[in-house]
Amino acid sequence: MSITLLVPDLNTLSANTAMQRRYPALETLFTRSQVQPAAGVTDELAKLFGLPAGFGGAPFMRLADTGERDSGFYFRADPVHLAPDRDQLVMLPLSVLQVQAEEAQALAETFNRTYASDGYRLDTPHPERWYLRVPAPLECVTHEPVMVAGGSVFECMPQGEDGQRLRQLMNEVQMLFYEQPVNLAREAAGRPSINSLWLWGGGCLPEIPITGPDRVLTDIPLVVGLARSAGSDYSNWTGTWDMSLKSGDQLIAVDCISESALTQLEAQLAVPLLHALRQGRVDALIIYPGNQCCYRITQASLRQFWRRRRSLPDILRLT
Repeated sequence: MSITLLVPDLNTLSANTAMQRRYPALETLFTRSQVQPAAGVTDELAKLFGLPAGFGGAPFMRLADTGERDSGFYFRADPVHLAPDRDQLVMLPLSVLQVQAEEAQALAETFNRTYASDGYRLDTPHPERWYLRVPAPLECVTHEPVMVAGGSVFECMPQGEDGQRLRQLMNEVQMLFYEQPVNLAREAAGRPSINSLWLWGGGCLPEIPITGPDRVLTDIPLVVGLARSAGSDYSNWTGTWDMSLKSGDQLIAVDCISESALTQLEAQLAVPLLHALRQGRVDALIIYPGNQCCYRITQASLRQFWRRRRSLPDILRLT
């Protein structure tokens, strides 16, 4: 049995946090591994699920959030606040907005009344994950908002053949949302308004069924949607590794955005995986920590005792 462990935030967490603790199991797994270059997280998921590189993730995330299979072309349409700063616009982190479900629904109703006749539909199945159905596929290059938040948005606006069309729509939405009751109430309460939509990840579900790992454990919406689309045996990640699958391939994909989550990852996943590798119950473990490297660990590589453990920031920075 081989296991792929995808922790896309681990590199960022280790780089931005002054870690006071050590994580012996994770450190052992990384330092006893064979390291190879890897593509970005989305492209690695494409390989695992047999999709083309650069596939649009929005329809898969919508499938995860709604359970509905729709053949339409969807973008993620994240609610954002764009603030003027000198000669540029800066995007506030989504966590600052704390969007409520009723706010999302009210703004979606306003949008849909305005644009339904043009073939657009805005869905808000989750307060922070909105989806825009467009009347026809669009060819453009977009950027995930987590890569833009805190910085200028101008160089990250949609580009490509249909980029201008998306940019125009985003500008129109700013005017549409400007004096909506939802935003007037937010501003009166001293909260930043939801003054635009950030469109990214456009695509549609494949017509031909995709394939994937035999078992998927995850709390990441994109991976949930991929697993559902592939018909993989899927379970929510509860913080504990499920050892019931004795053969085949497993994908474990988890968010790790805090030291408390990292502590849980160490105790509930890294420690049992290390034991399973040593006992031969797992043939190989491949870790993608989000630093464009992959780390392959086997029972044989664990015997390389001369490779001494280092801290996670050192490991992920130097490889």
